[in-house]
Amino acid sequence: MSGPQQQEPRQQQEPGRRARRKRATTARLRDSATKLAGQYGADQVTIDAICADAGVSRRTFFNHFAAKDEAFLAWDEDDDAYIVELITERPRSESAVRAALWAMTTTAFPPEPGNRSTVVREVMARNPEVAAQATELTRKVVRAVEQGIAARLGLPRDSHVVRVGAVTAVGALTVTMRTTETDAERREELLEETCRLLDEGFLSVQPAGED
Repeated sequence: MSGPQQQEPRQQQEPGRRARRKRATTARLRDSATKLAGQYGADQVTIDAICADAGVSRRTFFNHFAAKDEAFLAWDEDDDAYIVELITERPRSESAVRAALWAMTTTAFPPEPGNRSTVVREVMARNPEVAAQATELTRKVVRAVEQGIAARLGLPRDSHVVRVGAVTAVGALTVTMRTTETDAERREELLEETCRLLDEGFLSVQPAGED
């Protein structure tokens, strides 16, 4: 009979706890920033207002972000998981790129007003100084889409097919968004046209183990 399990030393537990607390605070600040921007517009939101809504001090805010706009553009592990789930749950008859494209459309154009995606686009459009953060955000989106396509096809994330599929889907959505920001009907038409163009090359890529 084995003895009682030994608990991890406190010094080993603390880094994990601190990381979880930091992640939770980052998410709370981001959610508060998004909510307030949806209500009043991103330009009207102040750091003090974000801190008050999140229940933290200005010092805590600046422990997480260097500027207000960074709070709007923050990315979380839950974002990765959400995109992966959307991609893997699309109908199996769809190509990987079609699934990724429509999954990203769901996140980029959700029906509720004042959503995070709308706030992010507003911040990036009005403030060219956040170009570096926007580039990093795009990189994280591509990474999440890679994970989703890899899970859908049963392939390694670093495989050529997965990487090409991810950048193709993200690029196609970016081009479509530039011309159909406020025209949902036209956006769906262009996305469907894009999918038809891409399907010929990607329908031949089947999940691992399937003929």
